[in-house]
Amino acid sequence: IEPHRLAYESVLKRRMPPKIKAQVGPSRRAARANGIDPFYPLSVDPLKHATNPAMFMPFLSDMGKINGRNVTGLTKKNQRRVGKAIRRAKMMGILPILSKRNIFNPLYARYG
Repeated sequence: IEPHRLAYESVLKRRMPPKIKAQVGPSRRAARANGIDPFYPLSVDPLKHATNPAMFMPFLSDMGKINGRNVTGLTKKNQRRVGKAIRRAKMMGILPILSKRNIFNPLYARYG
């Protein structure tokens, strides 16, 4: 046993700082100023367009999950609204639940 192992400081359980920063999207000012958030310049509310599946396809992953803010680049408010609109569209049967199938492609329309 080494003497420094018995010191009080070495016995304390210290919380290690996180190794990587949490990935979050841009700030509201940056998203609006740089044109990253497509809903702001058009003044469109995503909840009012829950029946339009083409609007929400870019915000879904290949498995049909909603992408995070670090991927979509939306503001917090619009990310919540897009998520709610996507969940509504999935419950109405407009968007597929388990995959991001392009319903506008004629190949999927035949075999769909």
